[in-house]
Amino acid sequence: MFNKSADTLKDNGYPLVSVLMPVYNREKFVDEAIESVLAQDYDSFELVLVDDGSTDASPQILKRWQEKDTRIVVVTAPHNEGIPGALNRGLAHARGRYIARIDSDDVMLPGRLSAQVTCISSRPEVILVTSPFEYMDVNGKYVNSWKSDTPHEVVVFLLNFFNIVAGHGQVMYRKDDVLAEGGYSLDYPSSEDFDLWVKLLKRGRIECVPVPAMRQRIHPNQSPQQYASVKRKNWHGIMGNSLRHYLGREVSFDEIEALITLWRRDGKTGMAPLANAVTQETFKRFCQQNSKPFQHLASQRIAAEWKQTGDHFMKQGNGNEAKEYYRIAKEWLALGDSSSLMTLFKRLYRKVIQ
Repeated sequence: MFNKSADTLKDNGYPLVSVLMPVYNREKFVDEAIESVLAQDYDSFELVLVDDGSTDASPQILKRWQEKDTRIVVVTAPHNEGIPGALNRGLAHARGRYIARIDSDDVMLPGRLSAQVTCISSRPEVILVTSPFEYMDVNGKYVNSWKSDTPHEVVVFLLNFFNIVAGHGQVMYRKDDVLAEGGYSLDYPSSEDFDLWVKLLKRGRIECVPVPAMRQRIHPNQSPQQYASVKRKNWHGIMGNSLRHYLGREVSFDEIEALITLWRRDGKTGMAPLANAVTQETFKRFCQQNSKPFQHLASQRIAAEWKQTGDHFMKQGNGNEAKEYYRIAKEWLALGDSSSLMTLFKRLYRKVIQ
């Protein structure tokens, strides 16, 4: 538990943390989400609820909560602006130095705010704090967990390919730095977090605290499902910008398509050689800047992605494509110099090629 008094946790009279929660037609879940925030063992926070043009009973629910608790601020959008727009509106009203995100269909776990404040307030080089989190079904039943223990140096590398930070509702960041980057981009609905993490890398470190931060609810109406049709366009834009900066060159449409097949497993065939070429080029740049332990971690993660994509092709009945991905996975795994992992992989690979 964070032991400092409420007075010392104030920032010029304002709460140190603003918990930012956009709400759009979440009458079934928002009560539980709000309750989980208000139950935190931490004193200096406000809860900024952004009603993003809801047409169900959400506005009335938010109003009732605002009347019950002075820590709650309700901001109302004139119409549905989408997640990035709602978050920018909330940022404009947030008074805290640090922003903790949570979505209106998820649940904040105990101890999350105090643990993340301890980290970010004591380390000025840290721009964003993430944490492990859990997945639950629509009824709140545990499904599985996301581990978030990748060191910053490897996170910088992997963000070229996918959102290694994962969910958005488990993070805390410095508000002023996010505003200095222009806030959330309206160009990337539902991938606004991925884009922001990439931009924040030039301002500081991304660190993880081991305290689980939230339970993310999986259901048909959550935003990733709603925006599935635009995600590929988002990935092209964000990955293209990131790799252009990292490699110092323009990255072609076909190169991004090949990387999407590897990291997102879209099932396209014939993409392995180009995906491997770009990954090797990026890894070479990474090795120039980082020591052997980080190189080993990165190469093992790359190997795991090649194997998982191979598994995907195998399940589709495309054994030849799967073998190519397994072959490349073996090469990447060897760079990690992990004898136990290599033994396991050789066993799996022999089973496939028999």
